[in-house]
Amino acid sequence: MIAEISVIPIGEGIDLAGYVARVVKIIDESGLDYKLNAMGTVVEGDIDRIFDLIKKCHNKMLETAQRVYTTVKIDERKDKNIKMIEHKVQAVEKELGRSLKK
Repeated sequence: MIAEISVIPIGEGIDLAGYVARVVKIIDESGLDYKLNAMGTVVEGDIDRIFDLIKKCHNKMLETAQRVYTTVKIDERKDKNIKMIEHKVQAVEKELGRSLKK
C-alpha cells in the first residue's frame, strides 16, 4: 500500500519548511520507504504502520500549531506484490519512452 500524506499547519506563516521537516523526521525514523515531493510525502508499507504514522505526524504538528490540516490519499493493490512508489513512475516512463528524472 502507498499513501500520500500532507500535514499543514494553518496560521503559522508562509515559510513552512521547519514544520515539514519535523514531520519528515518522523517518517524517516519509521523505517518505511518514502519519497518526499513538493506537495506531500508518499509512504509505502503495511496499512497499520502507515495509519499509525499518519497519526504520529498529525499529532507532532499539533504540538507547535493551533490548527492542522492533514490530507491522505491511499492506493492499495491486492492483485500484485510490487514496490508501488517505483512501479508507478516506471510505468509512465515506459509509456513515454524516456526517463522523467532531471
